[in-house]
Amino acid sequence: MMRKIQIRADRILRQIARRHKDELFLTEVKNGPTLFGEGLLIMDAVAVKKSWKKPCITGYEIKTSRQDFLRDNKWPYYLKYCHRLYFACPAGLIAPEEVPEDVGLIYYNPEKDCIHTKRAAAFRDIEIPWKMLYYMLICRSKSDRHPFFSSQREYLEAWVQDKAERKELGWRVRNKMTEKIEELTKRVRDLEFELSLQKREIEVFKRVKDILARYDVNIYNGEIERSLENVLSRGTPPVFRDKLRVIAREVEKLMKLTERITCLPAEQLTYSAINEGDQ
Repeated sequence: MMRKIQIRADRILRQIARRHKDELFLTEVKNGPTLFGEGLLIMDAVAVKKSWKKPCITGYEIKTSRQDFLRDNKWPYYLKYCHRLYFACPAGLIAPEEVPEDVGLIYYNPEKDCIHTKRAAAFRDIEIPWKMLYYMLICRSKSDRHPFFSSQREYLEAWVQDKAERKELGWRVRNKMTEKIEELTKRVRDLEFELSLQKREIEVFKRVKDILARYDVNIYNGEIERSLENVLSRGTPPVFRDKLRVIAREVEKLMKLTERITCLPAEQLTYSAINEGDQ
């Protein structure tokens, strides 16, 4: 039985990152230095369009469970830090009517490992959050940080899980290939049996062809139906007529002999007399 795919936030983030491959894209983005205290906010991901004339900051909040979505009361504060805000979740986890109309919704399909926009986010004019951008510049340029993960432990946990899933995928592929090979082997046996039946049918056809040829039925002239009809409408086949002529001559001779025997006196019914009449 196939195990249900566990949906992790990093899987969704990878697909969102592909969508913003030509932009600056970071995960776990703070709105300023950690010393902000109670005013500190952390968005799951932020994409910054590389444009001076038409700047656009897109924020993302990732949800993988209903409980996480229902108890989250911080996301409205993210609106002042991005021109567009999206919720991204497994397909159907959040209904469009559960979020404001100006907030976008992205669905993730774990079977195909892809995302699609359920509803586009509205563009809102905001004051550029320079503190957040400065944080992204000076605090998020570490080369040792793993993208899509907030800590080394989270990265290692995902690595172990991915390894287990790849192993399970290998087993499933092997089992599927075994089933396919068995299916093809059975198909080959069935085809070999059908071939043997066809060979027998060909032998029968050859014998039938020879029989039909004796009755003037040519199966190669393209008119086998007409040939058969002509033969059957003639009544007795030629071979039978020849046999009947021989039988008729013998019967005629037998009748003449019978008449001759009837005319002879009883004392003349000798073997030699009968033999002469047979001449």
